Amino acid sequence: MSISRRLSAVALAGALTFGGTTVANAQENPVANLSSQAQSQIDSAAQQFISSLPQEVKDAAHDLGIELPTLAGTAETLRYGTVSHLEEAGHTKRNSAQSTAQKWANEAAAGKVSFDDGVGHGAADADKGTGSILKLTEKEAKDRINWLDREGNPHNDPTGFGVATATDGKHIYVAEFFLN
Repeated sequence: MSISRRLSAVALAGALTFGGTTVANAQENPVANLSSQAQSQIDSAAQQFISSLPQEVKDAAHDLGIELPTLAGTAETLRYGTVSHLEEAGHTKRNSAQSTAQKWANEAAAGKVSFDDGVGHGAADADKGTGSILKLTEKEAKDRINWLDREGNPHNDPTGFGVATATDGKHIYVAEFFLN
């Protein structure tokens, strides 16, 4: 791991620790008791911050065992679990599939995808492969993470894939895209 990735991960860990300490101290102090609206704004800002981090920083945090808080943190954990599960099945990560998966996840978070029983499909690059988008609550995402923590079934015809997540503040959207 490069020194810049390590420094970024250490900075992230420090920021998350300091932020968590500040919130904990505020909750211990009755004078600083936050309203649910203020807490919601804090949670939203934290999610935006985590979502805006470069992927390299999130990868470094994962490699160092640092769990990212909030819905965005759960989304990242789900993404890592999904990638690992698909690699165990024999599929291979591909940048082009990753790009499409991210477009699909972003479309879903922007409300541009319709869902039937929590499953939808993106419009971008649909002629280059297949896949789906899952719309999950945080609890459903954590349940899926637990489900993914099992031995994957080898796939008879492995292909290139990409996995991406996005959030809208209420749901996690995980997109899986497989190249033709």
